[in-house]
Amino acid sequence: MFDNIESFLTQNSELAWIAIFVFAFMESFILSGLLVSSVILFSVCVFVFNMEILPLYAIVPIAILGAHSGDMSGFYFGKTVGSKLLQTKFLKKREKTINRAQRFLDKTGSYTVITGRFIPAVRPIVPFLLGISDLKPVRFYIADIIACSLWGAALALLVSGVGSVIG
Repeated sequence: MFDNIESFLTQNSELAWIAIFVFAFMESFILSGLLVSSVILFSVCVFVFNMEILPLYAIVPIAILGAHSGDMSGFYFGKTVGSKLLQTKFLKKREKTINRAQRFLDKTGSYTVITGRFIPAVRPIVPFLLGISDLKPVRFYIADIIACSLWGAALALLVSGVGSVIG
């Protein structure tokens, strides 16, 4: 799969920023984040950096913006349809686990956003579940800006580190 992405970006380098934004969004949003691995975003960032399509100071803000957009979309998706989804037969069977997760999120709230941003397996789920909870949008927004900024700094270190080893 990555060969196709690499080929596309080689032929359409002017669209690299869109690819970074889209993959950052997809790996953060609840509906696509469970399917799109953060490894794809990381690989795209390293490739774009090594091929000198975009500098690191452009890659990181684009990835941060995509990740933040995905998180905010997941949060508001949870706010709007989350409670209805919890009433489905599939999730009713897992009610104990969901209630335990909700209690944990209610206690930790904003801190979970920051922690969850660094754990790929739960990254798309946390904003959705916090949307269902009573966390205020402003608190989520501020916590997510902090989380995405810290994540962006880590991404910059990893891309430049791996990029220098590979490149």
